[in-house]
Amino acid sequence: MTATMRAVVLDVPGRVRVQEVPRPTLESATDAIVRVTTAAICGSDLHLVDRKIPGMEKGDVVGHEFVGIVEDIGDAVTTVRPGQRVVASMFPACGHCRSCMRHQYRTCPSFQIFGGGPGFGDLLGAQTDYVRVPLADMTLVEIPEAMTDEDAVFTGDILATAYQGLAEGGVRRGDSVAVVGAGPVGQLAVMCAPLFGVDQVFAIDLVPERLEAAKALGAVPVDARIGDPSDAVFDQTGNLGADVVLEAVGNEAALETAWSVVRTGGTVAMIGVLYDEAWPVSAGDNWLRAVTVKPIVGDPLTHRHELLRLIETGKLDPAGIISHTMDLDDAAEAYQLFKEHRANKIVLKTGATP
Repeated sequence: MTATMRAVVLDVPGRVRVQEVPRPTLESATDAIVRVTTAAICGSDLHLVDRKIPGMEKGDVVGHEFVGIVEDIGDAVTTVRPGQRVVASMFPACGHCRSCMRHQYRTCPSFQIFGGGPGFGDLLGAQTDYVRVPLADMTLVEIPEAMTDEDAVFTGDILATAYQGLAEGGVRRGDSVAVVGAGPVGQLAVMCAPLFGVDQVFAIDLVPERLEAAKALGAVPVDARIGDPSDAVFDQTGNLGADVVLEAVGNEAALETAWSVVRTGGTVAMIGVLYDEAWPVSAGDNWLRAVTVKPIVGDPLTHRHELLRLIETGKLDPAGIISHTMDLDDAAEAYQLFKEHRANKIVLKTGATP
């Protein structure tokens, strides 16, 4: 008889449900089986559930941010062992190909995103009781003993994405930064900005609660419902605009805002999930303004050790953005709360003991 487990799966467009699915087993000597203890709902999960990103079908398992305990390992796995608490990168990589040797993990032939559907390798998601982790030696890393699941889980995606957006955006000491979208990843970008010595951070959003959260983290809140955000940013930067802008929403309106607030010669780092949005300016306009564009796919494999160290030393508090902790069985309600902006960031607990 096949063993089963609970999993969060796609239902009708815009909805998920929890159902029993076959429990994963080792398929390769480089695999590990992880008993999930904590999984987070990410904004990109909403894109998949809403079918913004095509290819996902009813019954597909979702989720890519997770922490758990190693249950079993393949014969070739050497860096983790059963019983260890680990956090996973949102995507596996082999670690030894030409791309990996250059830290360009996105172009590794083994690149897949957990729960990302056929467009991202068709790897089953991790909002489950158990998950199969390919290339476990690279994908998993042990969590410091005293660190909570809640502090560690975001190093697998959104914290690494926020940090990378600032790093690849070329943020320098004294710069002004505008974050378009004060949701969870935007809040983490605001949290990370002082590490780069920025002078000012603006958080632009439409949701008052998210603006308040960003303000508490040190940002200047800019309510996009009230006037043109570029007026506020330019007024407070000596009519120059922001040196670096992070687009952290992933829609056309946010892209337009990003281009409206960046200074001539500045940089726009696109960390939101984009699919078929129109380019907000012409090539000629972008050339005249000399704006550098940096598409960002978060890279936990490069940044997670540094981020875990920053958390461990108290320089980052990513768990502070969590508004709701819910049971895996309540995932349908959790997704609805998140979709309606009635929750800031939600983590799902499986009941497994850390």
